[in-house]
Amino acid sequence: MIDYDGPDFKEILTIRGTGKGDITPITNLEMAYKTAKSMEVAAPDLSRICGIALNGETENTPIDVRVHQTFWLGAKTNLKGYNPTAPDAVLPALADISAYLYNDHNTDPLIKAALVHYQIEMIHPFERYNGIVGRILVPMALRDVTGEAGQLICLSEYLYHNKNEYFDLLRTTQYSGGYIRWIKFFVNAVGQAAKQSAEVQMYYEQIIASDYDTLSGIRNLPQSVCSVYEFLKAILISNNSFAAKAVGLSFNSVSKAMRVLQKYGIVSQISDSERNRIWVYKSISDGIEIQGVRK
Repeated sequence: MIDYDGPDFKEILTIRGTGKGDITPITNLEMAYKTAKSMEVAAPDLSRICGIALNGETENTPIDVRVHQTFWLGAKTNLKGYNPTAPDAVLPALADISAYLYNDHNTDPLIKAALVHYQIEMIHPFERYNGIVGRILVPMALRDVTGEAGQLICLSEYLYHNKNEYFDLLRTTQYSGGYIRWIKFFVNAVGQAAKQSAEVQMYYEQIIASDYDTLSGIRNLPQSVCSVYEFLKAILISNNSFAAKAVGLSFNSVSKAMRVLQKYGIVSQISDSERNRIWVYKSISDGIEIQGVRK
């Protein structure tokens, strides 16, 4: 949502959990993030990541670096007056980034990640999705110090809510050469994103523990209720038909299980349809806004 119009997070979860609708662009981005975990910050891998983000993994079509100097081609950009790297200098510039990231063992990893992200955005190596590739690059650059926790640091959300300052700093740093303000902003962004992710994760774990206690206190609780709960805990929004297929139960069994979970305040119905009810994990959505932002 920083760069492109698209469905909100609740709509994405609803489409994913009901199977009704197309979120291929979103699943392509998800796959790009996952694939990047095993890649290096280098031109071939960045081209591959951009290709997955655009077309999905099955296409296997890396995106070549741009060949035009005036390359916007109708795409949106928030960098007014931006002077991009000349096309014939893009590959050498990417090689410089890779050499800096992997050969400099003295600079703090957060500072290196800040500079690498900045340089990628200034080079704008591809015709499209440069902002997305630049944000995917951050957990790649921090992989050795964050490990698996890097997946939980949602930097994109922080940048979305602070995008005016973000784009202003990218623009002014290009002309002033004063990297200190940019580095401070970036390091603070990672810190705030990590803090928020930790708070949300702990809150989520508290909700899960509380609901487990509730379910364990129900006498003669059918196994079907536990199966549906485990499914909904992972997917958050679903309907009876999709859940039945996912957990291997009949439509009626899932419907009864949902009503039990509704009775104990764990799920609530968010659609008016009698046959095609859509359910949301109420305990989670009440404590955390559906966009993923803590209330």
